[in-house]
Amino acid sequence: MQHHLRDYAHHPTLLGLFFSILAQFTGIGYGTDTAGNFIKPPLPADALVGKNVPEKIAIGTFNWLFHLISDIDGSHANAGKGTGIPGPILSMLKELSSTPFFQNIKVNYKDSEISFSQWLSKLFNGTYFKDSDGKPVRFDFRTEMGLATQIVEESLFVLANEVIVRVFYTVSRLASEIRSKSISSLRELERIDPKGFIPIKSRALTRMCTVSSGTFVAVNSVGSVIKAGIASRGNAGMFAKSFFLNVSYPGIGRFAIACFFDAKYIKEDVTTAYKRAMKEHEEQKRKREDELQRLSAKYKFLTLSPAQTRLLYSFEFMMVAYDILNTKKKEVAKAKAEWLSSWEASVCESLSVNSEEFFVRSGRQAFELMKEISGNVKDRSWIDLMVLELSQFKPYFQLGEERDKSLKKLKMKADYLSDVFCKGQDYIAEKDVKSIRKAYSSAAGTVTGSRKRTAAAAAATVAAPAATAGGALAFAPQIAVLITGNAVAGLSGAALTSASLAFIGGGSLAVGGLGMAGGTAILTGGGALIGLAGSGVTTAVSVVVQASEAFVQSECSKLLAFCTEVAIRKYGRYDIAELVHEGIANCATELKSEIEALSKAEKKPNGKLLSQMKKNLKCMERCEKALLKAVKK
Repeated sequence: MQHHLRDYAHHPTLLGLFFSILAQFTGIGYGTDTAGNFIKPPLPADALVGKNVPEKIAIGTFNWLFHLISDIDGSHANAGKGTGIPGPILSMLKELSSTPFFQNIKVNYKDSEISFSQWLSKLFNGTYFKDSDGKPVRFDFRTEMGLATQIVEESLFVLANEVIVRVFYTVSRLASEIRSKSISSLRELERIDPKGFIPIKSRALTRMCTVSSGTFVAVNSVGSVIKAGIASRGNAGMFAKSFFLNVSYPGIGRFAIACFFDAKYIKEDVTTAYKRAMKEHEEQKRKREDELQRLSAKYKFLTLSPAQTRLLYSFEFMMVAYDILNTKKKEVAKAKAEWLSSWEASVCESLSVNSEEFFVRSGRQAFELMKEISGNVKDRSWIDLMVLELSQFKPYFQLGEERDKSLKKLKMKADYLSDVFCKGQDYIAEKDVKSIRKAYSSAAGTVTGSRKRTAAAAAATVAAPAATAGGALAFAPQIAVLITGNAVAGLSGAALTSASLAFIGGGSLAVGGLGMAGGTAILTGGGALIGLAGSGVTTAVSVVVQASEAFVQSECSKLLAFCTEVAIRKYGRYDIAELVHEGIANCATELKSEIEALSKAEKKPNGKLLSQMKKNLKCMERCEKALLKAVKK
């Protein structure tokens, strides 16, 4: 039975005809053995072989043709009981099965594995598939003819769908052409351009065919699922069989072809959409940068340049190093040194800077840099701002998410500002440093509403290191992310922090922006609150809501202290105090409106959050009131 499949001369393919003729010239047959190996047995001695080329071609052709007829109808001994012949598909697969690639393919059969060639043999003789009654289901020429008939029938529906789409396209485009060119008579039809409505080589038509064929496949698939569900009655095997019998394979093929031809247009659409999105993104980025530059210029007195920011962090480093040097207990000094090392690493990671290049570790070099910077600017209020930040810098705070209880035992003992800083430069005296500290303590009492407990209030505001300049690393990145929004989407960790701060600073140093250091500077000195109020970049409420009460207290206290002690008393700059008052007032107004909206909302917010927002509002209102009083006075 299997020689019809194994002997290539019995295959209803061009290759089968070729091997039948080739056997006439070589006297050898071609096919596979039981295991699927390619073999070339000699022809029987009584085989009919032509004597010349024409005879060989003719006999080879007729042998091939009548072999097929005999196999279908049956031999002389078994008339009407032909074993059948393999169809073109199975024949082609059998021919391929003897190649090295297909010989290595294994197919699961019952509890073992069989070769690809053996699997094809089982398909042919009907031992692989059986019907519901257990009878063999043979995959022979008859089966393939049945499948071909079914595919032709299904193709009629696909063809009908194609005709409907193209006719609709032609009619609608023709009508559009007639309207656009104001055709009112048959004679004027010659003015119509056929390219405008002929249903070929059209981007719109290609897309219509893609959509219609996709819809056809979707509807057919849903219908197949419903039919299979009804027919199977819960039997998974029957469901799969029924589903695959009802699916329109011509429809799937047409959809694949439509997608292939539409791929070029889809790529163009995606490219266009991407360019449009990038253009909008760049435009938003430009507006955001313009707004931030405007704010930076408006509140310049509350910002530090990259060089000034570097100096601030360097002095903070030396402040901690000086405290470690004056710590007597070795184990405590060691713990403080470990914290300083971690803090230094976090600064470098957040700002994407090299430790050796960024930090100035020598006091003499730091004071020389301070002198150099002062010589390049007229306004020296930045030194007072830096001193204000340094006076509130409280090291040994939590750096990572993991809580370290041992940090609570570490306290700052040495007074670097009085012992070293004030003696190393001539720009700000020790009495001025004390005045700034005193002003901050007084401001903290005002902001917290604890005027009678000024010292306690001041201690409370500096208890949260994230609110200080050194703690900008802990909080500034969060604000930076709020401001940058989608500009740094997809990043996380240190990369997110660096990108956010660089964006705030107006871009990387390589393109002339302030870079990460500049971004951090803008967010220190109280600018984080008033610089955002009504800016359009982001609402101050976004910052205040996510900020702790200690952060708001500290920022308001620093603003109030800077305005009263530095801006007004030292420089007579009432305009600075007025600007700060305006910013705080705007921020308080925004926060108040947000609180009222949340209170009236159907879905009530978190009670703790609302309470915190109200406390922050009180701090800002007290600061605003004190600033107004200072300006009027």
